[in-house]
Amino acid sequence: MAFGIICEYNPFHNGHLRQINEIKKLSDEPIICVMSGNFTQRGEIAVLDKYTRAKTALCAGADAVLELPVPFSIASAEYFASAGVHILNGVGVDKLCFGSESADAERLYKIARTACSEEFLAECESISKKDGNAAAYFELLARFSGESDILSNDILGIEYTKAIIKNNYPMQIYPIKREGSAYRDTELSAGEHPSARAIRQALLENDLDKIADFVPYATLEALKREEISDIQRISDGVILSLRLADAERTDVAVSDRGLVNRILSLSHECTDLAELEAKLQTKKYTKSAIRRAMFYILLGVKRSDLAFLPTHALLLGANARGREYLAAVRKNEGGVKIVTKPVDAEPSDVAKRADALYTMCFENKRESGFYLKKSPVII
Repeated sequence: MAFGIICEYNPFHNGHLRQINEIKKLSDEPIICVMSGNFTQRGEIAVLDKYTRAKTALCAGADAVLELPVPFSIASAEYFASAGVHILNGVGVDKLCFGSESADAERLYKIARTACSEEFLAECESISKKDGNAAAYFELLARFSGESDILSNDILGIEYTKAIIKNNYPMQIYPIKREGSAYRDTELSAGEHPSARAIRQALLENDLDKIADFVPYATLEALKREEISDIQRISDGVILSLRLADAERTDVAVSDRGLVNRILSLSHECTDLAELEAKLQTKKYTKSAIRRAMFYILLGVKRSDLAFLPTHALLLGANARGREYLAAVRKNEGGVKIVTKPVDAEPSDVAKRADALYTMCFENKRESGFYLKKSPVII
């Protein structure tokens, strides 16, 4: 069958290359990636567009890259994981590989089964009304499962495993020990696999030489050749849009209504995005949660937009082996439909607005429908 990876590659670096190489040691099966489009799970815009990032993955050994669309790509871990696993299952992938702090498959299965249990879910109902945040959820999960140390890099792995268990997908997990810097680290350390965040920080400082040892050649060339996006280029537009949003009628898919109201209120006091984010960030509200909520407001993401998993998967790129694999699974009835033309993926209004917004984040602006006219990268 095939190995699957759910990823962002923002940008693709040597740690990602190591994961692909580890899979190749395990099996000669195709590697199918489901990758966030132009918006990522931590509420950020991608530094390189989705087609460019797909090409860097293909150059590193992936066989095909499918898009994880907005709004799932910017949703919380549960929605992000559910949609990614759903797409992989829909194209016949039976093995899921991901980085993990513990790399202990049995432990992850145990925690995920606990998270699916009726007793745990009943208790979750009671804490959601009082706390309603991820920290409270994972503290409760640690207590119920007897696993006291659930680390941040295991959270997505647990959510992937939950999605497999809940839906009875015929898919096995293959966690790989994460090495090098933690994903929140902002410094690049010689001899270590970097965090994507540290690489993005170097890009903001316009220091490509600093990252040369931490990314494959294809990524470095893409970063030299392609324009880098920067959300600060639309800072005025973001503030204006938030100021014009109606607090009463903004039916956004954010469980914490207080955060929505706080964003809308402070937008009238702040004159740029950096100032707004600084005033919003507290112990309760992380930068990622704030960014997700802001994008949900800007893009008009409603709860109903997250209620149904994707029925189509847009092909961003493939090599000959990937095309052969996808051609074979296209014949399967009831799977996720693979499309090569963005318009055939039946993009939602939210997805169209997201790509239209992304086109304004470059020094050389692009027309709003730019990504609707793109074709898959073929190597």
